[in-house]
Amino acid sequence: MIRPPRNPFRPGVGLQPEYLAGRDAPIAQFRRVLEGTPDIPGNARITGLRGVGKTVLLKRLQEVAEEMGFATIATELEPRHCDEVTFHALLTRQATELAKRLSTMERVRQAAAEAVNALRRMATVTFEGFEWSLAGDLDRATHDVAALLLEVTEAALKAEKRGLVLFFDEAQVLVDDKSATGSHPLSSLIAAVSTLQKQGVPISLVLCGLPTLAVNLLSARTYSERMFRGFKVDSLGFEDASKAFTEPLASAGTITADPDLVTRVVSDVEGYPYFIQLWGAELWDAANDAGTPQINVAVLDAIEDRIHERLDLDFYEPRVESLTPAEQDLLLASAQCTYPPLAVAELNDASTKSNDNVNVLLGRLVKANVLYRPRKGQYLYTAPKFREYLQRRTEQA
Repeated sequence: MIRPPRNPFRPGVGLQPEYLAGRDAPIAQFRRVLEGTPDIPGNARITGLRGVGKTVLLKRLQEVAEEMGFATIATELEPRHCDEVTFHALLTRQATELAKRLSTMERVRQAAAEAVNALRRMATVTFEGFEWSLAGDLDRATHDVAALLLEVTEAALKAEKRGLVLFFDEAQVLVDDKSATGSHPLSSLIAAVSTLQKQGVPISLVLCGLPTLAVNLLSARTYSERMFRGFKVDSLGFEDASKAFTEPLASAGTITADPDLVTRVVSDVEGYPYFIQLWGAELWDAANDAGTPQINVAVLDAIEDRIHERLDLDFYEPRVESLTPAEQDLLLASAQCTYPPLAVAELNDASTKSNDNVNVLLGRLVKANVLYRPRKGQYLYTAPKFREYLQRRTEQA
């Protein structure tokens, strides 16, 4: 049986594209960050809007770390992990799985799982002949995280790895409670890693998330602004975006794109990698169904409504439908305002809600990671081209 040609585009969450365009510079910079460890702690903070390819880049950086000889733990965080107990349980599970991968010895396989209970009672810990206090310097939650990470790092070294690199995606969900008695998972993680790094333990931390991640780090009870090398992932320039569209077509070898179409697509999607994959997938299917060997602007004109319908259903609506009616109403009102940024004063005029209610709803939308606040009185959407989606939604309503 003859199989139909395979669509070379891969729109989706964190799916590796056929051709990774425009990320050579951050990959090279990340290599340099890891090369300096442990003498210079190698931590990275990766931020960007939704759809810019953060998760794809993060997976590539994990591959780089493993190519350089490091053991890695990679986890996508969820809102439920914003609790010290739940977060520690997650770390314990990941550490145990890594220990099993690193060694077939029963003693090492069980070490990470038993690390919390065993090391919780210890006043001091030892690494490469040097002994220092964890219990005396750290609170209980941070001590437990540090003890666990030290144990799994030692397991990595026993397996002849250079050290351990932790990768956390969607890290913006880690938010410390404002009260002193609440959960502080972000501060505990950062303080634990920092404590180990000060003792020369070869461990690195990579946090990836929306722009609110940078704000959360500054609000944490640590000196985190001095710990991380910042990487801002943005949309692709014209040349890189064009390659992201044309290289998959070239590798497939059955359908080509008219140059005018390439220019039009790159302009329409504003260089955002997820949109390039989505536009490409729909255009490929349309050309393949029609049996034409070349995609041109006429094909795009014919299916543009279908592309926007899929974009809205797959990318935007899942984030909006989880919001309350009042939050959705404020978002729809924001589409009437000038942008960027959203000015609170103008939003107050556009909305039928009271100014106090608008402020409360804005705070809830920030917490839901739909908006973020770059400065006081101004807000930005966390998803690109979100305003155009809200305008389409308003027209449909």
